[in-house]
Amino acid sequence: MRFIQVVALLPALAVAQEQVPLADRVQGWFNKAKSYLPTATPVVPAAVVEKVVEKAVKIQEKTVTPFNVTNWQSFLEPSSEPQDWLIYVTGGNKTCFGRCGRADKSFNESVLLFSADPTSPNLGKLDCESNQVLCSAWGAGTPSVWYFQVPQAQLGEERAPTALHTVYLNTTTVTPETIYKVHSEKAYETTPAYEGALHPTDGWLAQNGLLLPLGYVIYGFSAIPSWLFMILISFFSRTVASEMSHTQSTISTTTLNSKMADLDRTPPSTAAYVVATAILAGITGYFIGQGSSLGLFSTKEKEGWPNSYNVKVHRDSSDEENESSAEEEEDSEDEGDGTELGNFDESAEEVKLVLVVRTDLGMTKGKIAAQCSHATLACYKYLVAYTPNSGMLRRWESQGQAKIALQIKSEEEMEELQAKAMSLGLCARVITDAGRTQIASGSRTVLGVLGPKSVVDSVTGHLKLL
Repeated sequence: MRFIQVVALLPALAVAQEQVPLADRVQGWFNKAKSYLPTATPVVPAAVVEKVVEKAVKIQEKTVTPFNVTNWQSFLEPSSEPQDWLIYVTGGNKTCFGRCGRADKSFNESVLLFSADPTSPNLGKLDCESNQVLCSAWGAGTPSVWYFQVPQAQLGEERAPTALHTVYLNTTTVTPETIYKVHSEKAYETTPAYEGALHPTDGWLAQNGLLLPLGYVIYGFSAIPSWLFMILISFFSRTVASEMSHTQSTISTTTLNSKMADLDRTPPSTAAYVVATAILAGITGYFIGQGSSLGLFSTKEKEGWPNSYNVKVHRDSSDEENESSAEEEEDSEDEGDGTELGNFDESAEEVKLVLVVRTDLGMTKGKIAAQCSHATLACYKYLVAYTPNSGMLRRWESQGQAKIALQIKSEEEMEELQAKAMSLGLCARVITDAGRTQIASGSRTVLGVLGPKSVVDSVTGHLKLL
């Protein structure tokens, strides 16, 4: 019965279906067919990828110029266009009491932020540990950021003033963004521009040529040990007390006067002469040593260019500096036991030695050559000591001892390369300078990496030639 009722309703349903407009039914069929079609995944063109990669590579080209006592005036001199300089002032154990580690790391990381900004200023770095005279002349505190706005040079007119803003950094809370905001958000404008006598370019001392002499004087007083001050004060107090006692005392009897006269005429003893001579010799030697460390008695030409190469050519040499051959440095290399060395004897690939040189230390050509020689000898001695029968070492000797010099900009990057090379079984030796000439003691100067060409290129292939 119920089935018969449903059959009776079929004509009514057919009539209702026919009442739906034909256009709507066609649109529904079209949408249903379109849902079965596959959706194409967008593909990024290779040219776009290459442009992005090229842009990422260009971001890392921002350089940090080291400032020292010989080149800072040339950088802050007005040129054909106005320019801004952001100089990071740091120090070590003596000038920053070991508290600049976090600030140094933040500044190194902020360099990428400045590199990505086309309007960012020129970047500079002043290390007060190795440039104490310049920091004393500027009165610079660590860690801090000095922002110079160097004006455009005007022909036939006086030099326009250079605006200087100093931003001091918190050693416990500083971040890369904090340093970058000095430029991006113009945080330097929160501090008034300095216009005092110690202004590096516009101050009264700088205009009269007295800024650097004052720096030497301040540094000289700071270098005097405390015991020397105590000796001078002791001699001064004894002399003044003796003169006052002689002027205020009145002797009434002739006998007492004669005894005092005989006492005054008593010659100094031999021990007094010996002590006075020793003190005078010690003081003289101390100040001669301080003057020698500052280069006051040296005839060596000082560096004045950020790439650490002299412009002046010696008459008897067109390549290395004369004094480089006379250096007698006691440089050292990292310790090791040879367990990290891999076995590449089965490979017939070309063997080469890569010398990675730090350019942020400001070494001269002669200094770089000496340090590279140390690194080459260190790698050779290390392999001979722990793998004397190495076939890789014999191939390197027979193939002409190929050597390539590359450049790197920080000690942190050098340590990362050394760790990566050692993890691949390569011979990686770092040279630590003794600090006798040009750079501070304990500075890591050159990394030597010796091994098969393909393995070495996987570690240092991204670096530029020196």
